[in-house]
Amino acid sequence: MASAQEIRTILARHGTLARTIDRLSEDDCLFDNGLDSFGAVQVMMDLEEHFEIEFPEHLLSREVFSTVRNIQDFVSSQVLRKAA
Repeated sequence: MASAQEIRTILARHGTLARTIDRLSEDDCLFDNGLDSFGAVQVMMDLEEHFEIEFPEHLLSREVFSTVRNIQDFVSSQVLRKAA
């Protein structure tokens, strides 16, 4: 499973989120707080490496990367799917 702290640590490495990630709730919109599409791609690649998962192309969307909670839910589902 992916913890919110693991997701926050990864998010803090990319773009302007490093300055704000600790002040955001799990449901605050990351795009409204500095994440852009390039940063989202960087985050995706970092998540894939850290959790040893792949993001299926058909599931890549702004929605998945919009909040810490959405990222955590998606990554956790992929980790469970891989373990099955």
